[in-house]
Amino acid sequence: MLADSIVSLAWLAARPLIYYTRVYGPEALKLVKKGDWQELRNRMLPSPRARGYSALNTNGDQAGRNSSHQLDASATRDVKNDLQDDPEEADAPPEHLVSPRSLLLWLFISLALYFASVHLAFPSIIPISATILALLLSLLLSVMGVRALGETDLNPVSGISKLTQLFFAFVIPRDNPNVVIINLLAGAISESGALQAGDLLQDLKTGHLLGAAPNAQFYGQIIGSVVGAVVSAAVYKLYTAVYTIPSPQFQVPTSYVWVFTARLVTGKGLPAMAGQFAFVAAAIFAVLTAVRTMGQGKKWHAYVPGGIAVAVGMYNVPSFTLARAAGGLISWYWTKWTGKEETTVVVLASGLILGEGLCSILNLVMASIGMPHL
Repeated sequence: MLADSIVSLAWLAARPLIYYTRVYGPEALKLVKKGDWQELRNRMLPSPRARGYSALNTNGDQAGRNSSHQLDASATRDVKNDLQDDPEEADAPPEHLVSPRSLLLWLFISLALYFASVHLAFPSIIPISATILALLLSLLLSVMGVRALGETDLNPVSGISKLTQLFFAFVIPRDNPNVVIINLLAGAISESGALQAGDLLQDLKTGHLLGAAPNAQFYGQIIGSVVGAVVSAAVYKLYTAVYTIPSPQFQVPTSYVWVFTARLVTGKGLPAMAGQFAFVAAAIFAVLTAVRTMGQGKKWHAYVPGGIAVAVGMYNVPSFTLARAAGGLISWYWTKWTGKEETTVVVLASGLILGEGLCSILNLVMASIGMPHL
């Protein structure tokens, strides 16, 4: 999982740099060799008022320079006319936007709640410095997660959390008695930040397409976050009052992945030779992830296994895996063989997931009042 995460996120961060170097590099190199620093600055930082095309002066005579100036002026006029005829679309009317004052106010409130909740729930366990560092990593990696979500429709939150766990393994001393708990908290903070940032991106984009007011969505998200935190904690307490977690019925395989990752990077609680085995597996899946990254869009891409998928699959029970395999086969048949749109399958899958969740809560309530199982 760590190898997959590092390779994927490194490529995500390096891809824009590679793209712009490939596009602008050769021309910039020519200007550097000529020593034309003014032209290099103009090419790299063009004027926002005139971004038209310029004719290259290859003859070096006055006629060529006059022709170039005439083309520049014509291109500038065309750009200005295009901007006047097709003004940039506004995100929303001014009265529907969130004011900077409100953003700053709720930012400070959120930060205060963040520090209070962490240190009230885990007193004298995680130091303030580690809490601040986890927050900074969360902000940085959230940008990376949002970019990946916008480009690929996949938010790599699992890889982001594992990357944070690896980073904290070098920051927190291993002789700290709470090193595993601190590692888990840091990974959870970074994952939750990236996950919420991705959800906000999708919600705000959908709201923009539907014409919803951004300030209404903003306050709706705040209300939903507060209510959701209380409801989810209450439902968890209800589950633990009725069932034993973890147990054969609720095995929480993803939690084991988190715990074992924290133990792996901190070197605690693992059997002998686990580190060597993990190193070999990391090398194999680093290569496979690089191959998957280079093969995006090709037919064989789907047949190269991913590190995160394999690692999580090792801990999932068959009922979890087979249900997703059945759904994948149905989706594959519906889109590839029948040639129909994927929307119908997505709606069906969403209904099944929602129905399963509602039925599980109903079963929980009946079990809590002592109703016997059928």
